Amino acid sequence: MTPVIDLITGLEAGRAPVIWERVVRAVSSAMRELVPPGSRVLEIGYGDGLLTCYLAQEFGWHVVGLEVNPEARRVAQQYASRYGLLDRLEFRCDDPQEIYRHRGQFDAVFIKTVLYNSPSLGEYERWLDWILSVLRPGGIFINFETGRGNALTQWYRRLRRRSYTDRCLYSRQVEALYDVRFEIIDRRYYGGWSQFLAFVAPLYFIASRLEETMRPRNPDNSFIVSIIARRPGCS
Repeated sequence: MTPVIDLITGLEAGRAPVIWERVVRAVSSAMRELVPPGSRVLEIGYGDGLLTCYLAQEFGWHVVGLEVNPEARRVAQQYASRYGLLDRLEFRCDDPQEIYRHRGQFDAVFIKTVLYNSPSLGEYERWLDWILSVLRPGGIFINFETGRGNALTQWYRRLRRRSYTDRCLYSRQVEALYDVRFEIIDRRYYGGWSQFLAFVAPLYFIASRLEETMRPRNPDNSFIVSIIARRPGCS
């Protein structure tokens, strides 16, 4: 019998699976409706491939994954074999600059926490323009992005010497890049301080509800942003 992969397992490698499970589940119904089974999906940065396996199993997608790490490709292929998904998953490995040369008319592009590593807004723009180029007209872009966060989050990242602290974390400036290129279908903001309690799931869920009641999240104070958007044009 083919084993079934759950969402938490798919998110383990990216850390904070309790937080990410909430974020992904909140838009899963929209993902299912907008990107139906059999869709051809391009994933940027598949990592260990477990989340890719989940997407293929749960939504019935055919996924082409792009990565820059040969070891990641080897591990991802092992997982695809374990879950009986070799016929629906294609894991590729390329030099970073080669990724931009990929062409296609995909039904959707899926990304989880990749673009925020861009060293400049210009580089972020380049990514979004390329994503537009590989989506078919009317195609769907699903992105789960790391946000700039509030002052507490920014202080914590600097204290921990996170390499991405001064890169293009999601903010109003980044949001504007999306709004001039895509039709935004769904956009949600998460986390101000609740993420620091994620090691105890019940506390995290209580804290997240409290912070959203006390001060609504926005592009400049969120820990995570989820975006579902459409490439303009008829399908």
